[in-house]
Amino acid sequence: MRINMLRGPGCALALASIGIVAVSAAENRWDGTLLTYGSMHEVMGEHRSEGRVQLAALTSKPHLYAVAAPAGLKGEITLFDSDATVTDVTVDNQLMALDANETEATLLVGAYVSSWHERHLAHDTLPADFDQTVRDEASKAGLEVAKPFVFTAEGEFKDVRVHVLNGACPMHARMQGVELPREQAPFESEFASVRGKLVGVFAENAVGELTHPGSSTHVHLIYQDPASGEPLTGHVEQIGLSKGVVFKVPK
Repeated sequence: MRINMLRGPGCALALASIGIVAVSAAENRWDGTLLTYGSMHEVMGEHRSEGRVQLAALTSKPHLYAVAAPAGLKGEITLFDSDATVTDVTVDNQLMALDANETEATLLVGAYVSSWHERHLAHDTLPADFDQTVRDEASKAGLEVAKPFVFTAEGEFKDVRVHVLNGACPMHARMQGVELPREQAPFESEFASVRGKLVGVFAENAVGELTHPGSSTHVHLIYQDPASGEPLTGHVEQIGLSKGVVFKVPK
């Protein structure tokens, strides 16, 4: 049967009978592919923080969700549905937004996802339980949690600690027992409560590649600057989830 010969009200039924509708639905599902540039070990451990990809080359395609670091480890990048939020640290240790079209990433991990499983969390989650909550919610949605996947969350977050890179990673420095020079001091902030959006990657046994030691997640927060109203982003070191947060994993 030639597909272009199908016409009229019975067309949908005919297409379904030969599997065309099922194929179309499947095309909306994530195929498990992660988009990656660089690794934690290369960028943080070996200090190879050269630019690897232009953000503009990636955001021309819709539905990209990713966490990233700019070339030279100057700032943080978060991509939410191909909308890039780029934040840098000024000389007086304040934050400023940058033009994503002119930004190169040295480290990036994410995925193109157009269809999601959505769930409103029924209870608060403490920071210590964050990784396990992500794993449990993904498992409930039918994901194979032994393989890395992206996730998002939107709503109110509690007990939050974030940083923005300023030439070196403070978490790596602490693990190495190294004190960063003043000119590389990151911007660091804590929030008892903040509204925003999370983009993250869950990956078990991926320390040095996708995650820091002691964690199965690599997460960024997008939130609004209370003074300017501009969107800012930072790397999450600690975060709790409030009841009602909208949590999503790919279909």
